Amino acid sequence: MSHEISVVIPVYNVEQYIRQCLDSIVNQTLGIENIEVIIVNDQTKDNSMDIINEYASKYPSFKIITNDVNKGLGESRNAGLENVTSDYVAFVDSDDFISDNTLKDSLLKIKESNADLLIYNIKTYTGNEFIEEESVHNQNFSENLLVDNIVNYPKLFFSTSACNKIYHKSLFPLINFSKGLYEDNVVTCNVLLNARNIYLNKDCDYFYRKNPQSITKRISKDNIFYLCNVISDLFKFNNENVDFLAINFINDVLFWIYYYDWSINDEIEFIEKLQSSIKVIEEKNINDFLKLVPEKNVYKEDILSLSKFDCQTFLAKFKYFNRMNKVKSQASLYIDLGSGFNENDKISIDYMPNENNKLTFDLSDFSEIKALRFDPLEGDFIKVKINNPNISDANCDNSLGEDYQLFSNLDPNYILDCEIKDKLTVDFDLIFLNKQDIANLLIDKNNIINESNQKPKKGRFNFLK
Repeated sequence: MSHEISVVIPVYNVEQYIRQCLDSIVNQTLGIENIEVIIVNDQTKDNSMDIINEYASKYPSFKIITNDVNKGLGESRNAGLENVTSDYVAFVDSDDFISDNTLKDSLLKIKESNADLLIYNIKTYTGNEFIEEESVHNQNFSENLLVDNIVNYPKLFFSTSACNKIYHKSLFPLINFSKGLYEDNVVTCNVLLNARNIYLNKDCDYFYRKNPQSITKRISKDNIFYLCNVISDLFKFNNENVDFLAINFINDVLFWIYYYDWSINDEIEFIEKLQSSIKVIEEKNINDFLKLVPEKNVYKEDILSLSKFDCQTFLAKFKYFNRMNKVKSQASLYIDLGSGFNENDKISIDYMPNENNKLTFDLSDFSEIKALRFDPLEGDFIKVKINNPNISDANCDNSLGEDYQLFSNLDPNYILDCEIKDKLTVDFDLIFLNKQDIANLLIDKNNIINESNQKPKKGRFNFLK
């Protein structure tokens, strides 16, 4: 029996989500009898296959392929594609799902427009009926559109998911997913560059589940090394629009290096890998990138300097001793309910520190509050001025009577002197100390940080191994 479309679904340890995924396929308005469902069992260790076998026993269009060993998402998709018998294929990850009319509506538009690639909206699903806003990688369309020249739509190259797309068989030879993480980026760029006509479909949705246990959410050394490999492959296209995606990923790698506490040896290895993966990037390239995605927070000077410094100098200059904040930081309000300040009774807010900041904390869930402590930032040497509310104490290096309180510790905090209501807004100015400021403080304190008998606190930016 011939089918109108094939859907490839790699499966590994998703018994909690697989029913929702499969239901979204069998309930398609196209009719399950017209859909070839290719399940690739990637040696799943849970009960996912028991659930899948229930569906396979009901629907003859299900086909099950089993990998001899666990191969990962990319190679499992490749195995599924080798068994496709229809003219069109779509990929669905086993913890995701699609809207009911996706396949019928998309195939109709493909045939009417003579498109060989169709892209539909992708939405991030949290599992609580809440859909997150789109991002640079999840761009949604407000109108249906046929694209006959990809050069005019450079932002499409940021739509890197393989899953919100339907591919004609003429594109199958271009689809060869790599091993490891970020397996779909190079394939997507290759397909976009070679598709004759691309249809952007606003009427269908792919729901990407934001799974906190997903491997791509736990940043490890592998994340950095695999993404550097992708960056290297993207530059090989020698295409300006693909270069924009590479610049975006360079920025991501730098963010991970700056944000997480790695050993110094690891960080040196990361920078070496990144330097070997890039080509020369000029200021014009980044300026053009920012015109395309002006909302992106870009480490412009850092990227331009990657090829100018050895690894140690680069880290010292751009991670440790350049006090310009590079990542979202956290402010915390500690609540004393009668037993002192502790980690269980606090409210934290992620924010990007500016010269002036206003953060509002909701205290409505707390009663019998005895005192409040405000920590404006952890992990940097700073000077802070609290404009509102009043303060009664701080662990600063100078007097509370000064305009700014100086902090050469990595855990600055204030005791607030204010009327306690359901909501509290803290208005404060914050400036990162420069190298000379820090040097002066350390001299004044007679190097008390280094000479303390206490074990140093491990902060966000440090040299501790």
